[in-house]
Formats: sequence, C-alpha cells, structure tokens
Amino acid sequence: MRARIFNANASSLAGELPIEASLPQVWVDDARDAERARALISAFLAPSPAGPAILCPACGEENPPSFDLCWSCGAGLER
Repeated sequence: MRARIFNANASSLAGELPIEASLPQVWVDDARDAERARALISAFLAPSPAGPAILCPACGEENPPSFDLCWSCGAGLER
C-alpha cells in the first residue's frame, strides 16, 4: 500500500497553528486502501499484550510478550 505522511515534524508548531494542522496525517494513494490503512493504524495504536516474557526456542533469549520474532536471532516465537 502506498501512502504519504504529512506533518511528521509539525508537533513543535502546536500553539502557533491550530492543533489539527500540526498533527501527523497519513494519506493513502489509493482510496480503496483506506479501510485497511485504518485497521493497521488501530492495531499499531492498540496496547501491547501484557504477560510473561517469551523464551526463544532457537537461542533461549528472553523476549517481551509483544514480540513475534526474537530480538536476538530473528527466529519466530511460539505462544
């Protein structure tokens, strides 16, 4: 999905500009991707799962519960 990010660094202008003019914006190039983009943004902003650390089956390294891949070796983590 092709998208553009506007106002990525404009938060420092809040107060000088209206707040809606200084917030970051994501614009998708194809309107048919809008719903998928909203779902991805919602998933990104959702709270991370809490719980115990996950041990990597490949290298034994401890990983946060929100990780899908081991930070050390890149192997897939089992839930």
